[in-house]
Amino acid sequence: LVEQQQRNEQQIAQLIEGQRRQEELITKNTEQIARLVEQQQRNEQQIAQLIEGQRRHEELIAQLIEGQRRHEELIAQLIEGQRRHEELIAKNTELIAQLVEGQRQHSQRIERLEQAFEELRQEFKELRSEMGRITQALGLTVEEHAEDILLTVMNRKGWKLVRGPNSFATDGELDLIAVFEDPEGRQRTVLMEVKLRLSRREVEAWADRVRSEGFITKLQEHGFTAPYHPYLFGFRVDVAADEGARQRRMGLITSRGEILEPEIIEQV
Repeated sequence: LVEQQQRNEQQIAQLIEGQRRQEELITKNTEQIARLVEQQQRNEQQIAQLIEGQRRHEELIAQLIEGQRRHEELIAQLIEGQRRHEELIAKNTELIAQLVEGQRQHSQRIERLEQAFEELRQEFKELRSEMGRITQALGLTVEEHAEDILLTVMNRKGWKLVRGPNSFATDGELDLIAVFEDPEGRQRTVLMEVKLRLSRREVEAWADRVRSEGFITKLQEHGFTAPYHPYLFGFRVDVAADEGARQRRMGLITSRGEILEPEIIEQV
């Protein structure tokens, strides 16, 4: 029995060494492997205690036999644990290979997405450039339409065109400026800001600008004298813009004609 016990101990030592090598291989494994390793460590501690007890009580054969039986059970458990570890390592190796392949495919997909994004960015850049040209062309078309409406409105008043309509550059470009002569023979300067969609913010900005001393001075420097008739033109006019024009006493013209007459500016 002692000899058998020694052989068992040698086997245990060999298995422990094998177990140590297996533990080094599975340090990167899952939480389940970590729990198995922890259990294995507890088993090794039990084995060490049994070996120490066997050394102290070699004379007790019955205890040796019982210890041997326990050792054999532990050996079987270690062998089973080692087998499971090997299976888990094999599965993890396969999983790692799958992850590597998945990463490679993801990298390829990212490259394709980056290429597609670059193509979209270029298309957007071209589209924005095209939209800029369209917007510019539309702005000119709106101004031409506004000019026609303005001439029609003034003609209905009996005013004759004397000068313009022209655009006029001050601290900001004035869309339309024209000089008319009323039925009494007095010349009147009409100022009009043109917007595709008129908002209240634009009404407020125009009302402040057209009544500023600097703006009037520049008009006078270029031969445009009072009285001034400030108008706003909009294809679409927000409700707030209409209210703002009434409050600030700005003239308002749409495609339907004159909606509001302005408060005449004689001087600042």
